[in-house]
Amino acid sequence: MSANGSIVIRGYEVTACHGVNPEEKTDAQRFSVSAVLDFDITEAAENDDIDKTVSYAAVCKLIKAFLCGESKNLLECLALSLARKIMLAYPAFSRAEVTVDKPDAPMKGTFRSVAVRAEVKRTTAYLSMGSSMGDRDAYMDKAVRLLAADPLVLSVTESRRKATQPYGGIAENEFLNSAVKVVTLLDADGLLALMHRAEKECGRERKVHWGDRTLDLDLLLFGDEVRGEGDLILPHPEMHKREFVLAPLAEIAPYAVHPLMRKRVCELLEELYVYNGGKA
Repeated sequence: MSANGSIVIRGYEVTACHGVNPEEKTDAQRFSVSAVLDFDITEAAENDDIDKTVSYAAVCKLIKAFLCGESKNLLECLALSLARKIMLAYPAFSRAEVTVDKPDAPMKGTFRSVAVRAEVKRTTAYLSMGSSMGDRDAYMDKAVRLLAADPLVLSVTESRRKATQPYGGIAENEFLNSAVKVVTLLDADGLLALMHRAEKECGRERKVHWGDRTLDLDLLLFGDEVRGEGDLILPHPEMHKREFVLAPLAEIAPYAVHPLMRKRVCELLEELYVYNGGKA
C-alpha cells in the first residue's frame, strides 16, 4: 500500500528584493517561506533510503535561488510562481502549498507579518476533441501541439481518431473525434482558457451552437473536481450520453471514474451500448 505524506518546510528565511515600491526593488527585505509538499513516502519510509525521497536542502536551495532572482511586485505572484517552480522541478510531488511571509512589509500599524499562500496540484484531465471543417487532422494535430507547448502542461496523450456522424442535428459534415489525456499544473479554469486559445488559433468561430467547426475541445473530467454552476460544469454534463466521447475516452482511460455517477468510463460506455440496443 502507498503511504501519502508531505515534506514540510517552515519559516525558511531569505533576503531578497520584491515589492511594488521603488525602494523594495533595491533594498533587500526579509522573506519567510513555508511549504507543504505532498508525495508518496512509501519507499523512503519502508527502506529508510535517502535516494527514495527528495532532499529538503535541495528544495531550500531552489527557494533561495528563486527569491534571489527576478523581482516580483506582488506576494501573490511570488507565492504562485514559486509553487509552480517547485512542482516542475520535482515530479515526485503531487501538490505544493507555499506560503510567503513578509515580516517587514512597508505598512502602518502593528503586525507580525503579511503573507500569501498559493497551492498548485498535479492533475490528470480528460478532453474530448473533434473537427468537422477543412483539414480536420491538421487542426487536431495543431491543437495537440498547442496544448503540449504550455509550460504548465506536463504531458499530452491522444487516443486514435474516429470518424463519426454529426451530433445535435445542426452540423452537416462528418466529424473526426478523439479523446485527450492532459497532465497539468494548471487549475480547471486555466486549462479551459488554454483550450479556448487553441480553438481560436485553429479558426473556431462560435456562431451556431452544435454547428460545424474547425476545432471543438470539451473538458470532460478534471481529476475528481465537481462543479455545478458557472461557465464550466464538471464533470461534463453530457459526456455519459455520447458514444463519440466515451469510445475514444475508454481507449486511453477505461478505468477513470466519473466523480458523480461513481462509474468507470468503460462501464458508462457499456451502459450506453445497452441503452442504444447494443449499437455503437
